[in-house]
Amino acid sequence: MSLPFHMRSGVDTTMISDPFGQDPGLFGLTRTERLYAFGACIIAGFILMIVGVAMLFSSNTSGFAIMYSIGNLLSLFSLGFLVGFKKQIKMAFAPVRLIAGLVYLVFLILTLIIAFTNGSGLICLIFVLIQFCALVWYSASYIPFGRKVIKSMCGSILD
Repeated sequence: MSLPFHMRSGVDTTMISDPFGQDPGLFGLTRTERLYAFGACIIAGFILMIVGVAMLFSSNTSGFAIMYSIGNLLSLFSLGFLVGFKKQIKMAFAPVRLIAGLVYLVFLILTLIIAFTNGSGLICLIFVLIQFCALVWYSASYIPFGRKVIKSMCGSILD
């Protein structure tokens, strides 16, 4: 009996050879269906963010905050179709990205609360900016040396 291909070398290369992993995803979708779902979610999220930016230029900051935040959520949700939702949540709460992920989620929720209740455009913009920075820092943790590059770029800007 032989080992699965990704285990033969003694190193688990599942994410390299099969980014879909063993998690069948939502509703047991096939690989092709998961790719379509990923594409649909990422495109819908991107469209909502563009609509949000258009609302910002028309001075509708609450609408911008809502569309931008929902677009971000859809974009993040789309990754669950690629790696599996359980694995995505597990990776999101890894110690290296826990704080950035929590800051992102807290400010995403606060942005939506302010946008739906108070409608203060300035507070919405500040919260969206914090949300964006936390998402960039969170995303950089998935890229080798990503955070180091951001730190060096920010350091050179401040010099």
